[in-house]
Amino acid sequence: MGFEMRDSFVRREECKAAWESEVEFAEMARVLKALAAELGQDSNVALGELAHHGLGAALGVLAGQAEGSPEVSDVEADYLQRRAQSRLAASRLQ
Repeated sequence: MGFEMRDSFVRREECKAAWESEVEFAEMARVLKALAAELGQDSNVALGELAHHGLGAALGVLAGQAEGSPEVSDVEADYLQRRAQSRLAASRLQ
């Protein structure tokens, strides 16, 4: 009986971790899409990089495309600021 309870707990924790990972990925994608739109860039390229190579590659794509744009100084800082604002807005809804 103890083993069954432990297995049930482990499965529940695995499901919870997978769900949290999916939520975090969706949040990153939403913020990247908004940032790309603000920079006047195509979000599909950045989202593709996020899916295949991770957040660093996606931010690198946005920074590489935005080099000629004088209003963009640090894409990573802009991303982190937008993500913090997104989390703050989400916490207000709860």
